[in-house]
Amino acid sequence: MNETIRVGLDVTPLLGPPSGIHQVTRGLLDALRKRDDVAVSGWLLSARGDSPDIGVEVHHSRLPAQLIQRCWRHSPFPNIDRIAGRVDIVHGTNFLAPPSPRSIISVQDLTPITHPEWVRSEVSAKAGALRNAVRHGAVVHTSSQAIANEATSVLGIPVEQLAVVHHGVSQVDDAPSKLARELSGTDRFVLVLGTVERRKNIDAAVHALGALPRDVRLVIAGPEGNSESDVQRAVLESGNADRVVRLIDVSVAEHAALMRHATVLCFPSLYEGFGLPPLEALRVGTPVVATAVGALPELISDRVPLISPGDTVALTEALVAAVEDPSVDAAVVDRIAGLTWDRAAAEMTEVYRRVVADAG
Repeated sequence: MNETIRVGLDVTPLLGPPSGIHQVTRGLLDALRKRDDVAVSGWLLSARGDSPDIGVEVHHSRLPAQLIQRCWRHSPFPNIDRIAGRVDIVHGTNFLAPPSPRSIISVQDLTPITHPEWVRSEVSAKAGALRNAVRHGAVVHTSSQAIANEATSVLGIPVEQLAVVHHGVSQVDDAPSKLARELSGTDRFVLVLGTVERRKNIDAAVHALGALPRDVRLVIAGPEGNSESDVQRAVLESGNADRVVRLIDVSVAEHAALMRHATVLCFPSLYEGFGLPPLEALRVGTPVVATAVGALPELISDRVPLISPGDTVALTEALVAAVEDPSVDAAVVDRIAGLTWDRAAAEMTEVYRRVVADAG
């Protein structure tokens, strides 16, 4: 019987809105909690506020996150014991963990390093801490082989310090079509879901709207980001402002209604680490038009045609075709149903065992 591994998981993302990293952290935490070979606790980088009530013990260091981040650019301190308490290993779910061979760091993508102009300065600043952690022997987890390959070519991370484990794709809750109609104002709409960031290339969906039937609207749902003004400008210049619905604060129920009842989900990103929204949509049978980014080519390209990032013409043509014939291959729905968090937790546990063994 395998010995129980004590894992300290960074739960800091659970303090924020239900973004992609929030969903990923929650999904992995809940799946690890069900395992009898893992004893999971949480750790939190925040000088203020209460620890989240998430069903596990949370080690709250009370040190400012930015101060810790600056320390980790050049030093292994504060160390694992100070940050996470008595654990065998720590798992940083969002780019940061103590520089140590007992650390595993999830890197959703390499935007802070390869495209710092796309992110806020406090995000790009994490790059130095990651480099230092790798120098100290930390293992880097990516959710796609594409990002693992990029980590090798850009950061020079050796294969033995990399682990590829695809995220789970949670089932979107049932939701009434009436709610989707109230939010969108129509029965037919193209949905773009996520923070309005430059790498999401949401302008492309706005430009494509003009080629779609007049009764089709575009719903842009997600928090404001660094491309908000650009998207709003594109909406005004498109001449279709009356057909664009902007939703910033979307509840879990509203997210489910939009995802389940969209005519098509559009995912025009220029760059991604995984690509959760199109996989969530396909799992519930919502058609998808997406670019070939993140894990999508690895997981679905043999079943779902993917567009080259930045090819606005091809994206528009694909949206027109999808609106005319909104169908989904049942085989791809079944495949994504197999991407469970229990499967991800089992694979991640094997990574934990490897890290413990290698760290001695």
